[in-house]
Amino acid sequence: MQDTAKNIALSQENLTCLLDQNAELSQKISTLEQRLVELEKREAYLVEQLKLGRLRKFGKQTDNPNQLWLFNPEDIFDEGTIEEVKPEEQEKETITYTRTKKSVGRKLDTSKLPRKQIVYDLPQEEKTCSCCGNELEKIGVDKSEQIEYIPAQLSVLEHVCNKYTCRHCETIKTAKKPESTKCMAAPSLIADVIVKKLEHHLPWYRQSKIFTQDGLDIPANTICNWYLQSGKLLDKLEEALKSQLNNIHLLQVDETTVKVLKPETKGYMWVYHSYGANNKFVLFDYNDSRCSDVVNTTLENYTGILQADGYSGYNSIGSKKAVIRIGCWAHCRRKFVEVVKLSEVKGKAYKVVELIKELYKVEAEAREQNLSYQARQILRQARSKEVLENIHDLLSKITSSTQSALGKAVTYALNQWEYLIRYVDYGEAEIDNNWAENQIRPFALGRRNWLFIGNKESAKIASFFYSIIQTCRLNNIDPRKYLIYVLNNAGKIRREEVDLNTMLPQFIDPKLL
Repeated sequence: MQDTAKNIALSQENLTCLLDQNAELSQKISTLEQRLVELEKREAYLVEQLKLGRLRKFGKQTDNPNQLWLFNPEDIFDEGTIEEVKPEEQEKETITYTRTKKSVGRKLDTSKLPRKQIVYDLPQEEKTCSCCGNELEKIGVDKSEQIEYIPAQLSVLEHVCNKYTCRHCETIKTAKKPESTKCMAAPSLIADVIVKKLEHHLPWYRQSKIFTQDGLDIPANTICNWYLQSGKLLDKLEEALKSQLNNIHLLQVDETTVKVLKPETKGYMWVYHSYGANNKFVLFDYNDSRCSDVVNTTLENYTGILQADGYSGYNSIGSKKAVIRIGCWAHCRRKFVEVVKLSEVKGKAYKVVELIKELYKVEAEAREQNLSYQARQILRQARSKEVLENIHDLLSKITSSTQSALGKAVTYALNQWEYLIRYVDYGEAEIDNNWAENQIRPFALGRRNWLFIGNKESAKIASFFYSIIQTCRLNNIDPRKYLIYVLNNAGKIRREEVDLNTMLPQFIDPKLL
């Protein structure tokens, strides 16, 4: 009996031990399963980021919302569902058509170029017929054109000022030369190096090599000094351009990074684009910071429509009663396009993109018909409002991890929804901020060539000249001719002897150039 009781006690003890081990193992299994789920999510996230990185670096880049991409534009879907839609087999048909065969090569328009004519004639002894001896009669000509290149030529302007004296009074009078820049470079040369640097993206050392080939050794730092001095001479003009921010009603804002070497820092080039018909200009403004204080200070007295992306730095200025903040559909669309490119099926993001495309079709129709602001507002109210409601309904039904590309796209759209839909109430506003981004593009191209800006002073002068060049382009003004004119009048500008507003590219009389 004692042995039996002892065995029962041992069995119960073993059972308790096994139960404890089982519970412990179950807990470990549960923990490992949870860890596995987390790792699978992490793996999916990293794979998605890898695909996005490859796509951004090697994939085709475009901001055209009306493009067909990889999809059939006639694909439709039921707006009441958000099920994954797999591509179906399409019936194939053979289409035949005729078209005009294009000639080989391209005919260039040479009508605006200066023309020099070279006439070729037969020698006098060949102007008689070899058969009958009669004199040949001219019946026409054969013409062909070639475009000749004449390299730029450097020359010296030697300013000789005659001096006169009165022998009785012992006074001297000297003839005055026109006021200009106080350096060896004439305004035409300074204007050329500025345009080549900022519009054609040629760093100073490359320009120095070109000058050496043309027969004059000009060190790169000398060219840079000319550029800096001319920027300082025109600082009043920069102030006049900045003051225009208080005189406009339509403004787009964006920013991009720039590396400054001394001291080494990552600065920001803020870009303000005014697209009002009577005052179109671009203002580049360098600052060390990207915080909201920068735009708040610059636009302290601004009233009107302000269009920007979803960066939180615009929240403060956008909350002012005098400012109407509008979002950017291009930024929103871009996030869903990335998801579409990552996905192997036409899913939720594809449906959103197709609806956004409908918004852009309305904008394209308004441009084609050249509608007034009021007519465009009416068109948007009639057509775009319904599409926006469908987009919001679709977004509200999407459930996805906030860490995934789709989740981030949906979160961005819903957080910005108040600003994204506001453009339909203002016919003068644009649907996106692409015009401001287009103004940044030349700067971004230049940044790939010159890589960095030497110091903060140079960065501020670069921002001024970028503003001038882009504003000239917006108003169909030749930047080189404009810079030559204002540099020739730099003294008057600095002393404010002229109305500075009338000297700005958007207001200057083109006949003066």
